[in-house]
Amino acid sequence: MLEKILKDESLSIEELDNVAGGSWGESVGDFMNSFERKIPGFDKINPNSSEGAIYMLKNWTEGDNIVGKLKNMFASYGIEMTYNGKPFDNNIYSYKGKQISQDEAWKIIDGK
Repeated sequence: MLEKILKDESLSIEELDNVAGGSWGESVGDFMNSFERKIPGFDKINPNSSEGAIYMLKNWTEGDNIVGKLKNMFASYGIEMTYNGKPFDNNIYSYKGKQISQDEAWKIIDGK
């Protein structure tokens, strides 16, 4: 897969989901949504680029800790994100004590 990243310089969301599913795939989607919305801390690294994919692989749980940045970003909107860390289990998103979906979390962020 890394060879494809380096060769093609770009990945679709489906290709990123194939790298890993569950909470990892959801978190990659959250990273992509944050980049597209130009949320500070996520606005400079395109996760669809080879540079972005390599950055994510190197900093997922070490260094800048992308998961930690995502949790903090959601928290700034009053959303608690629990990273499941299991390949096929989804993250948990909560707002005002109620479990919500990932899509609902992004609607809150978008003010909808």
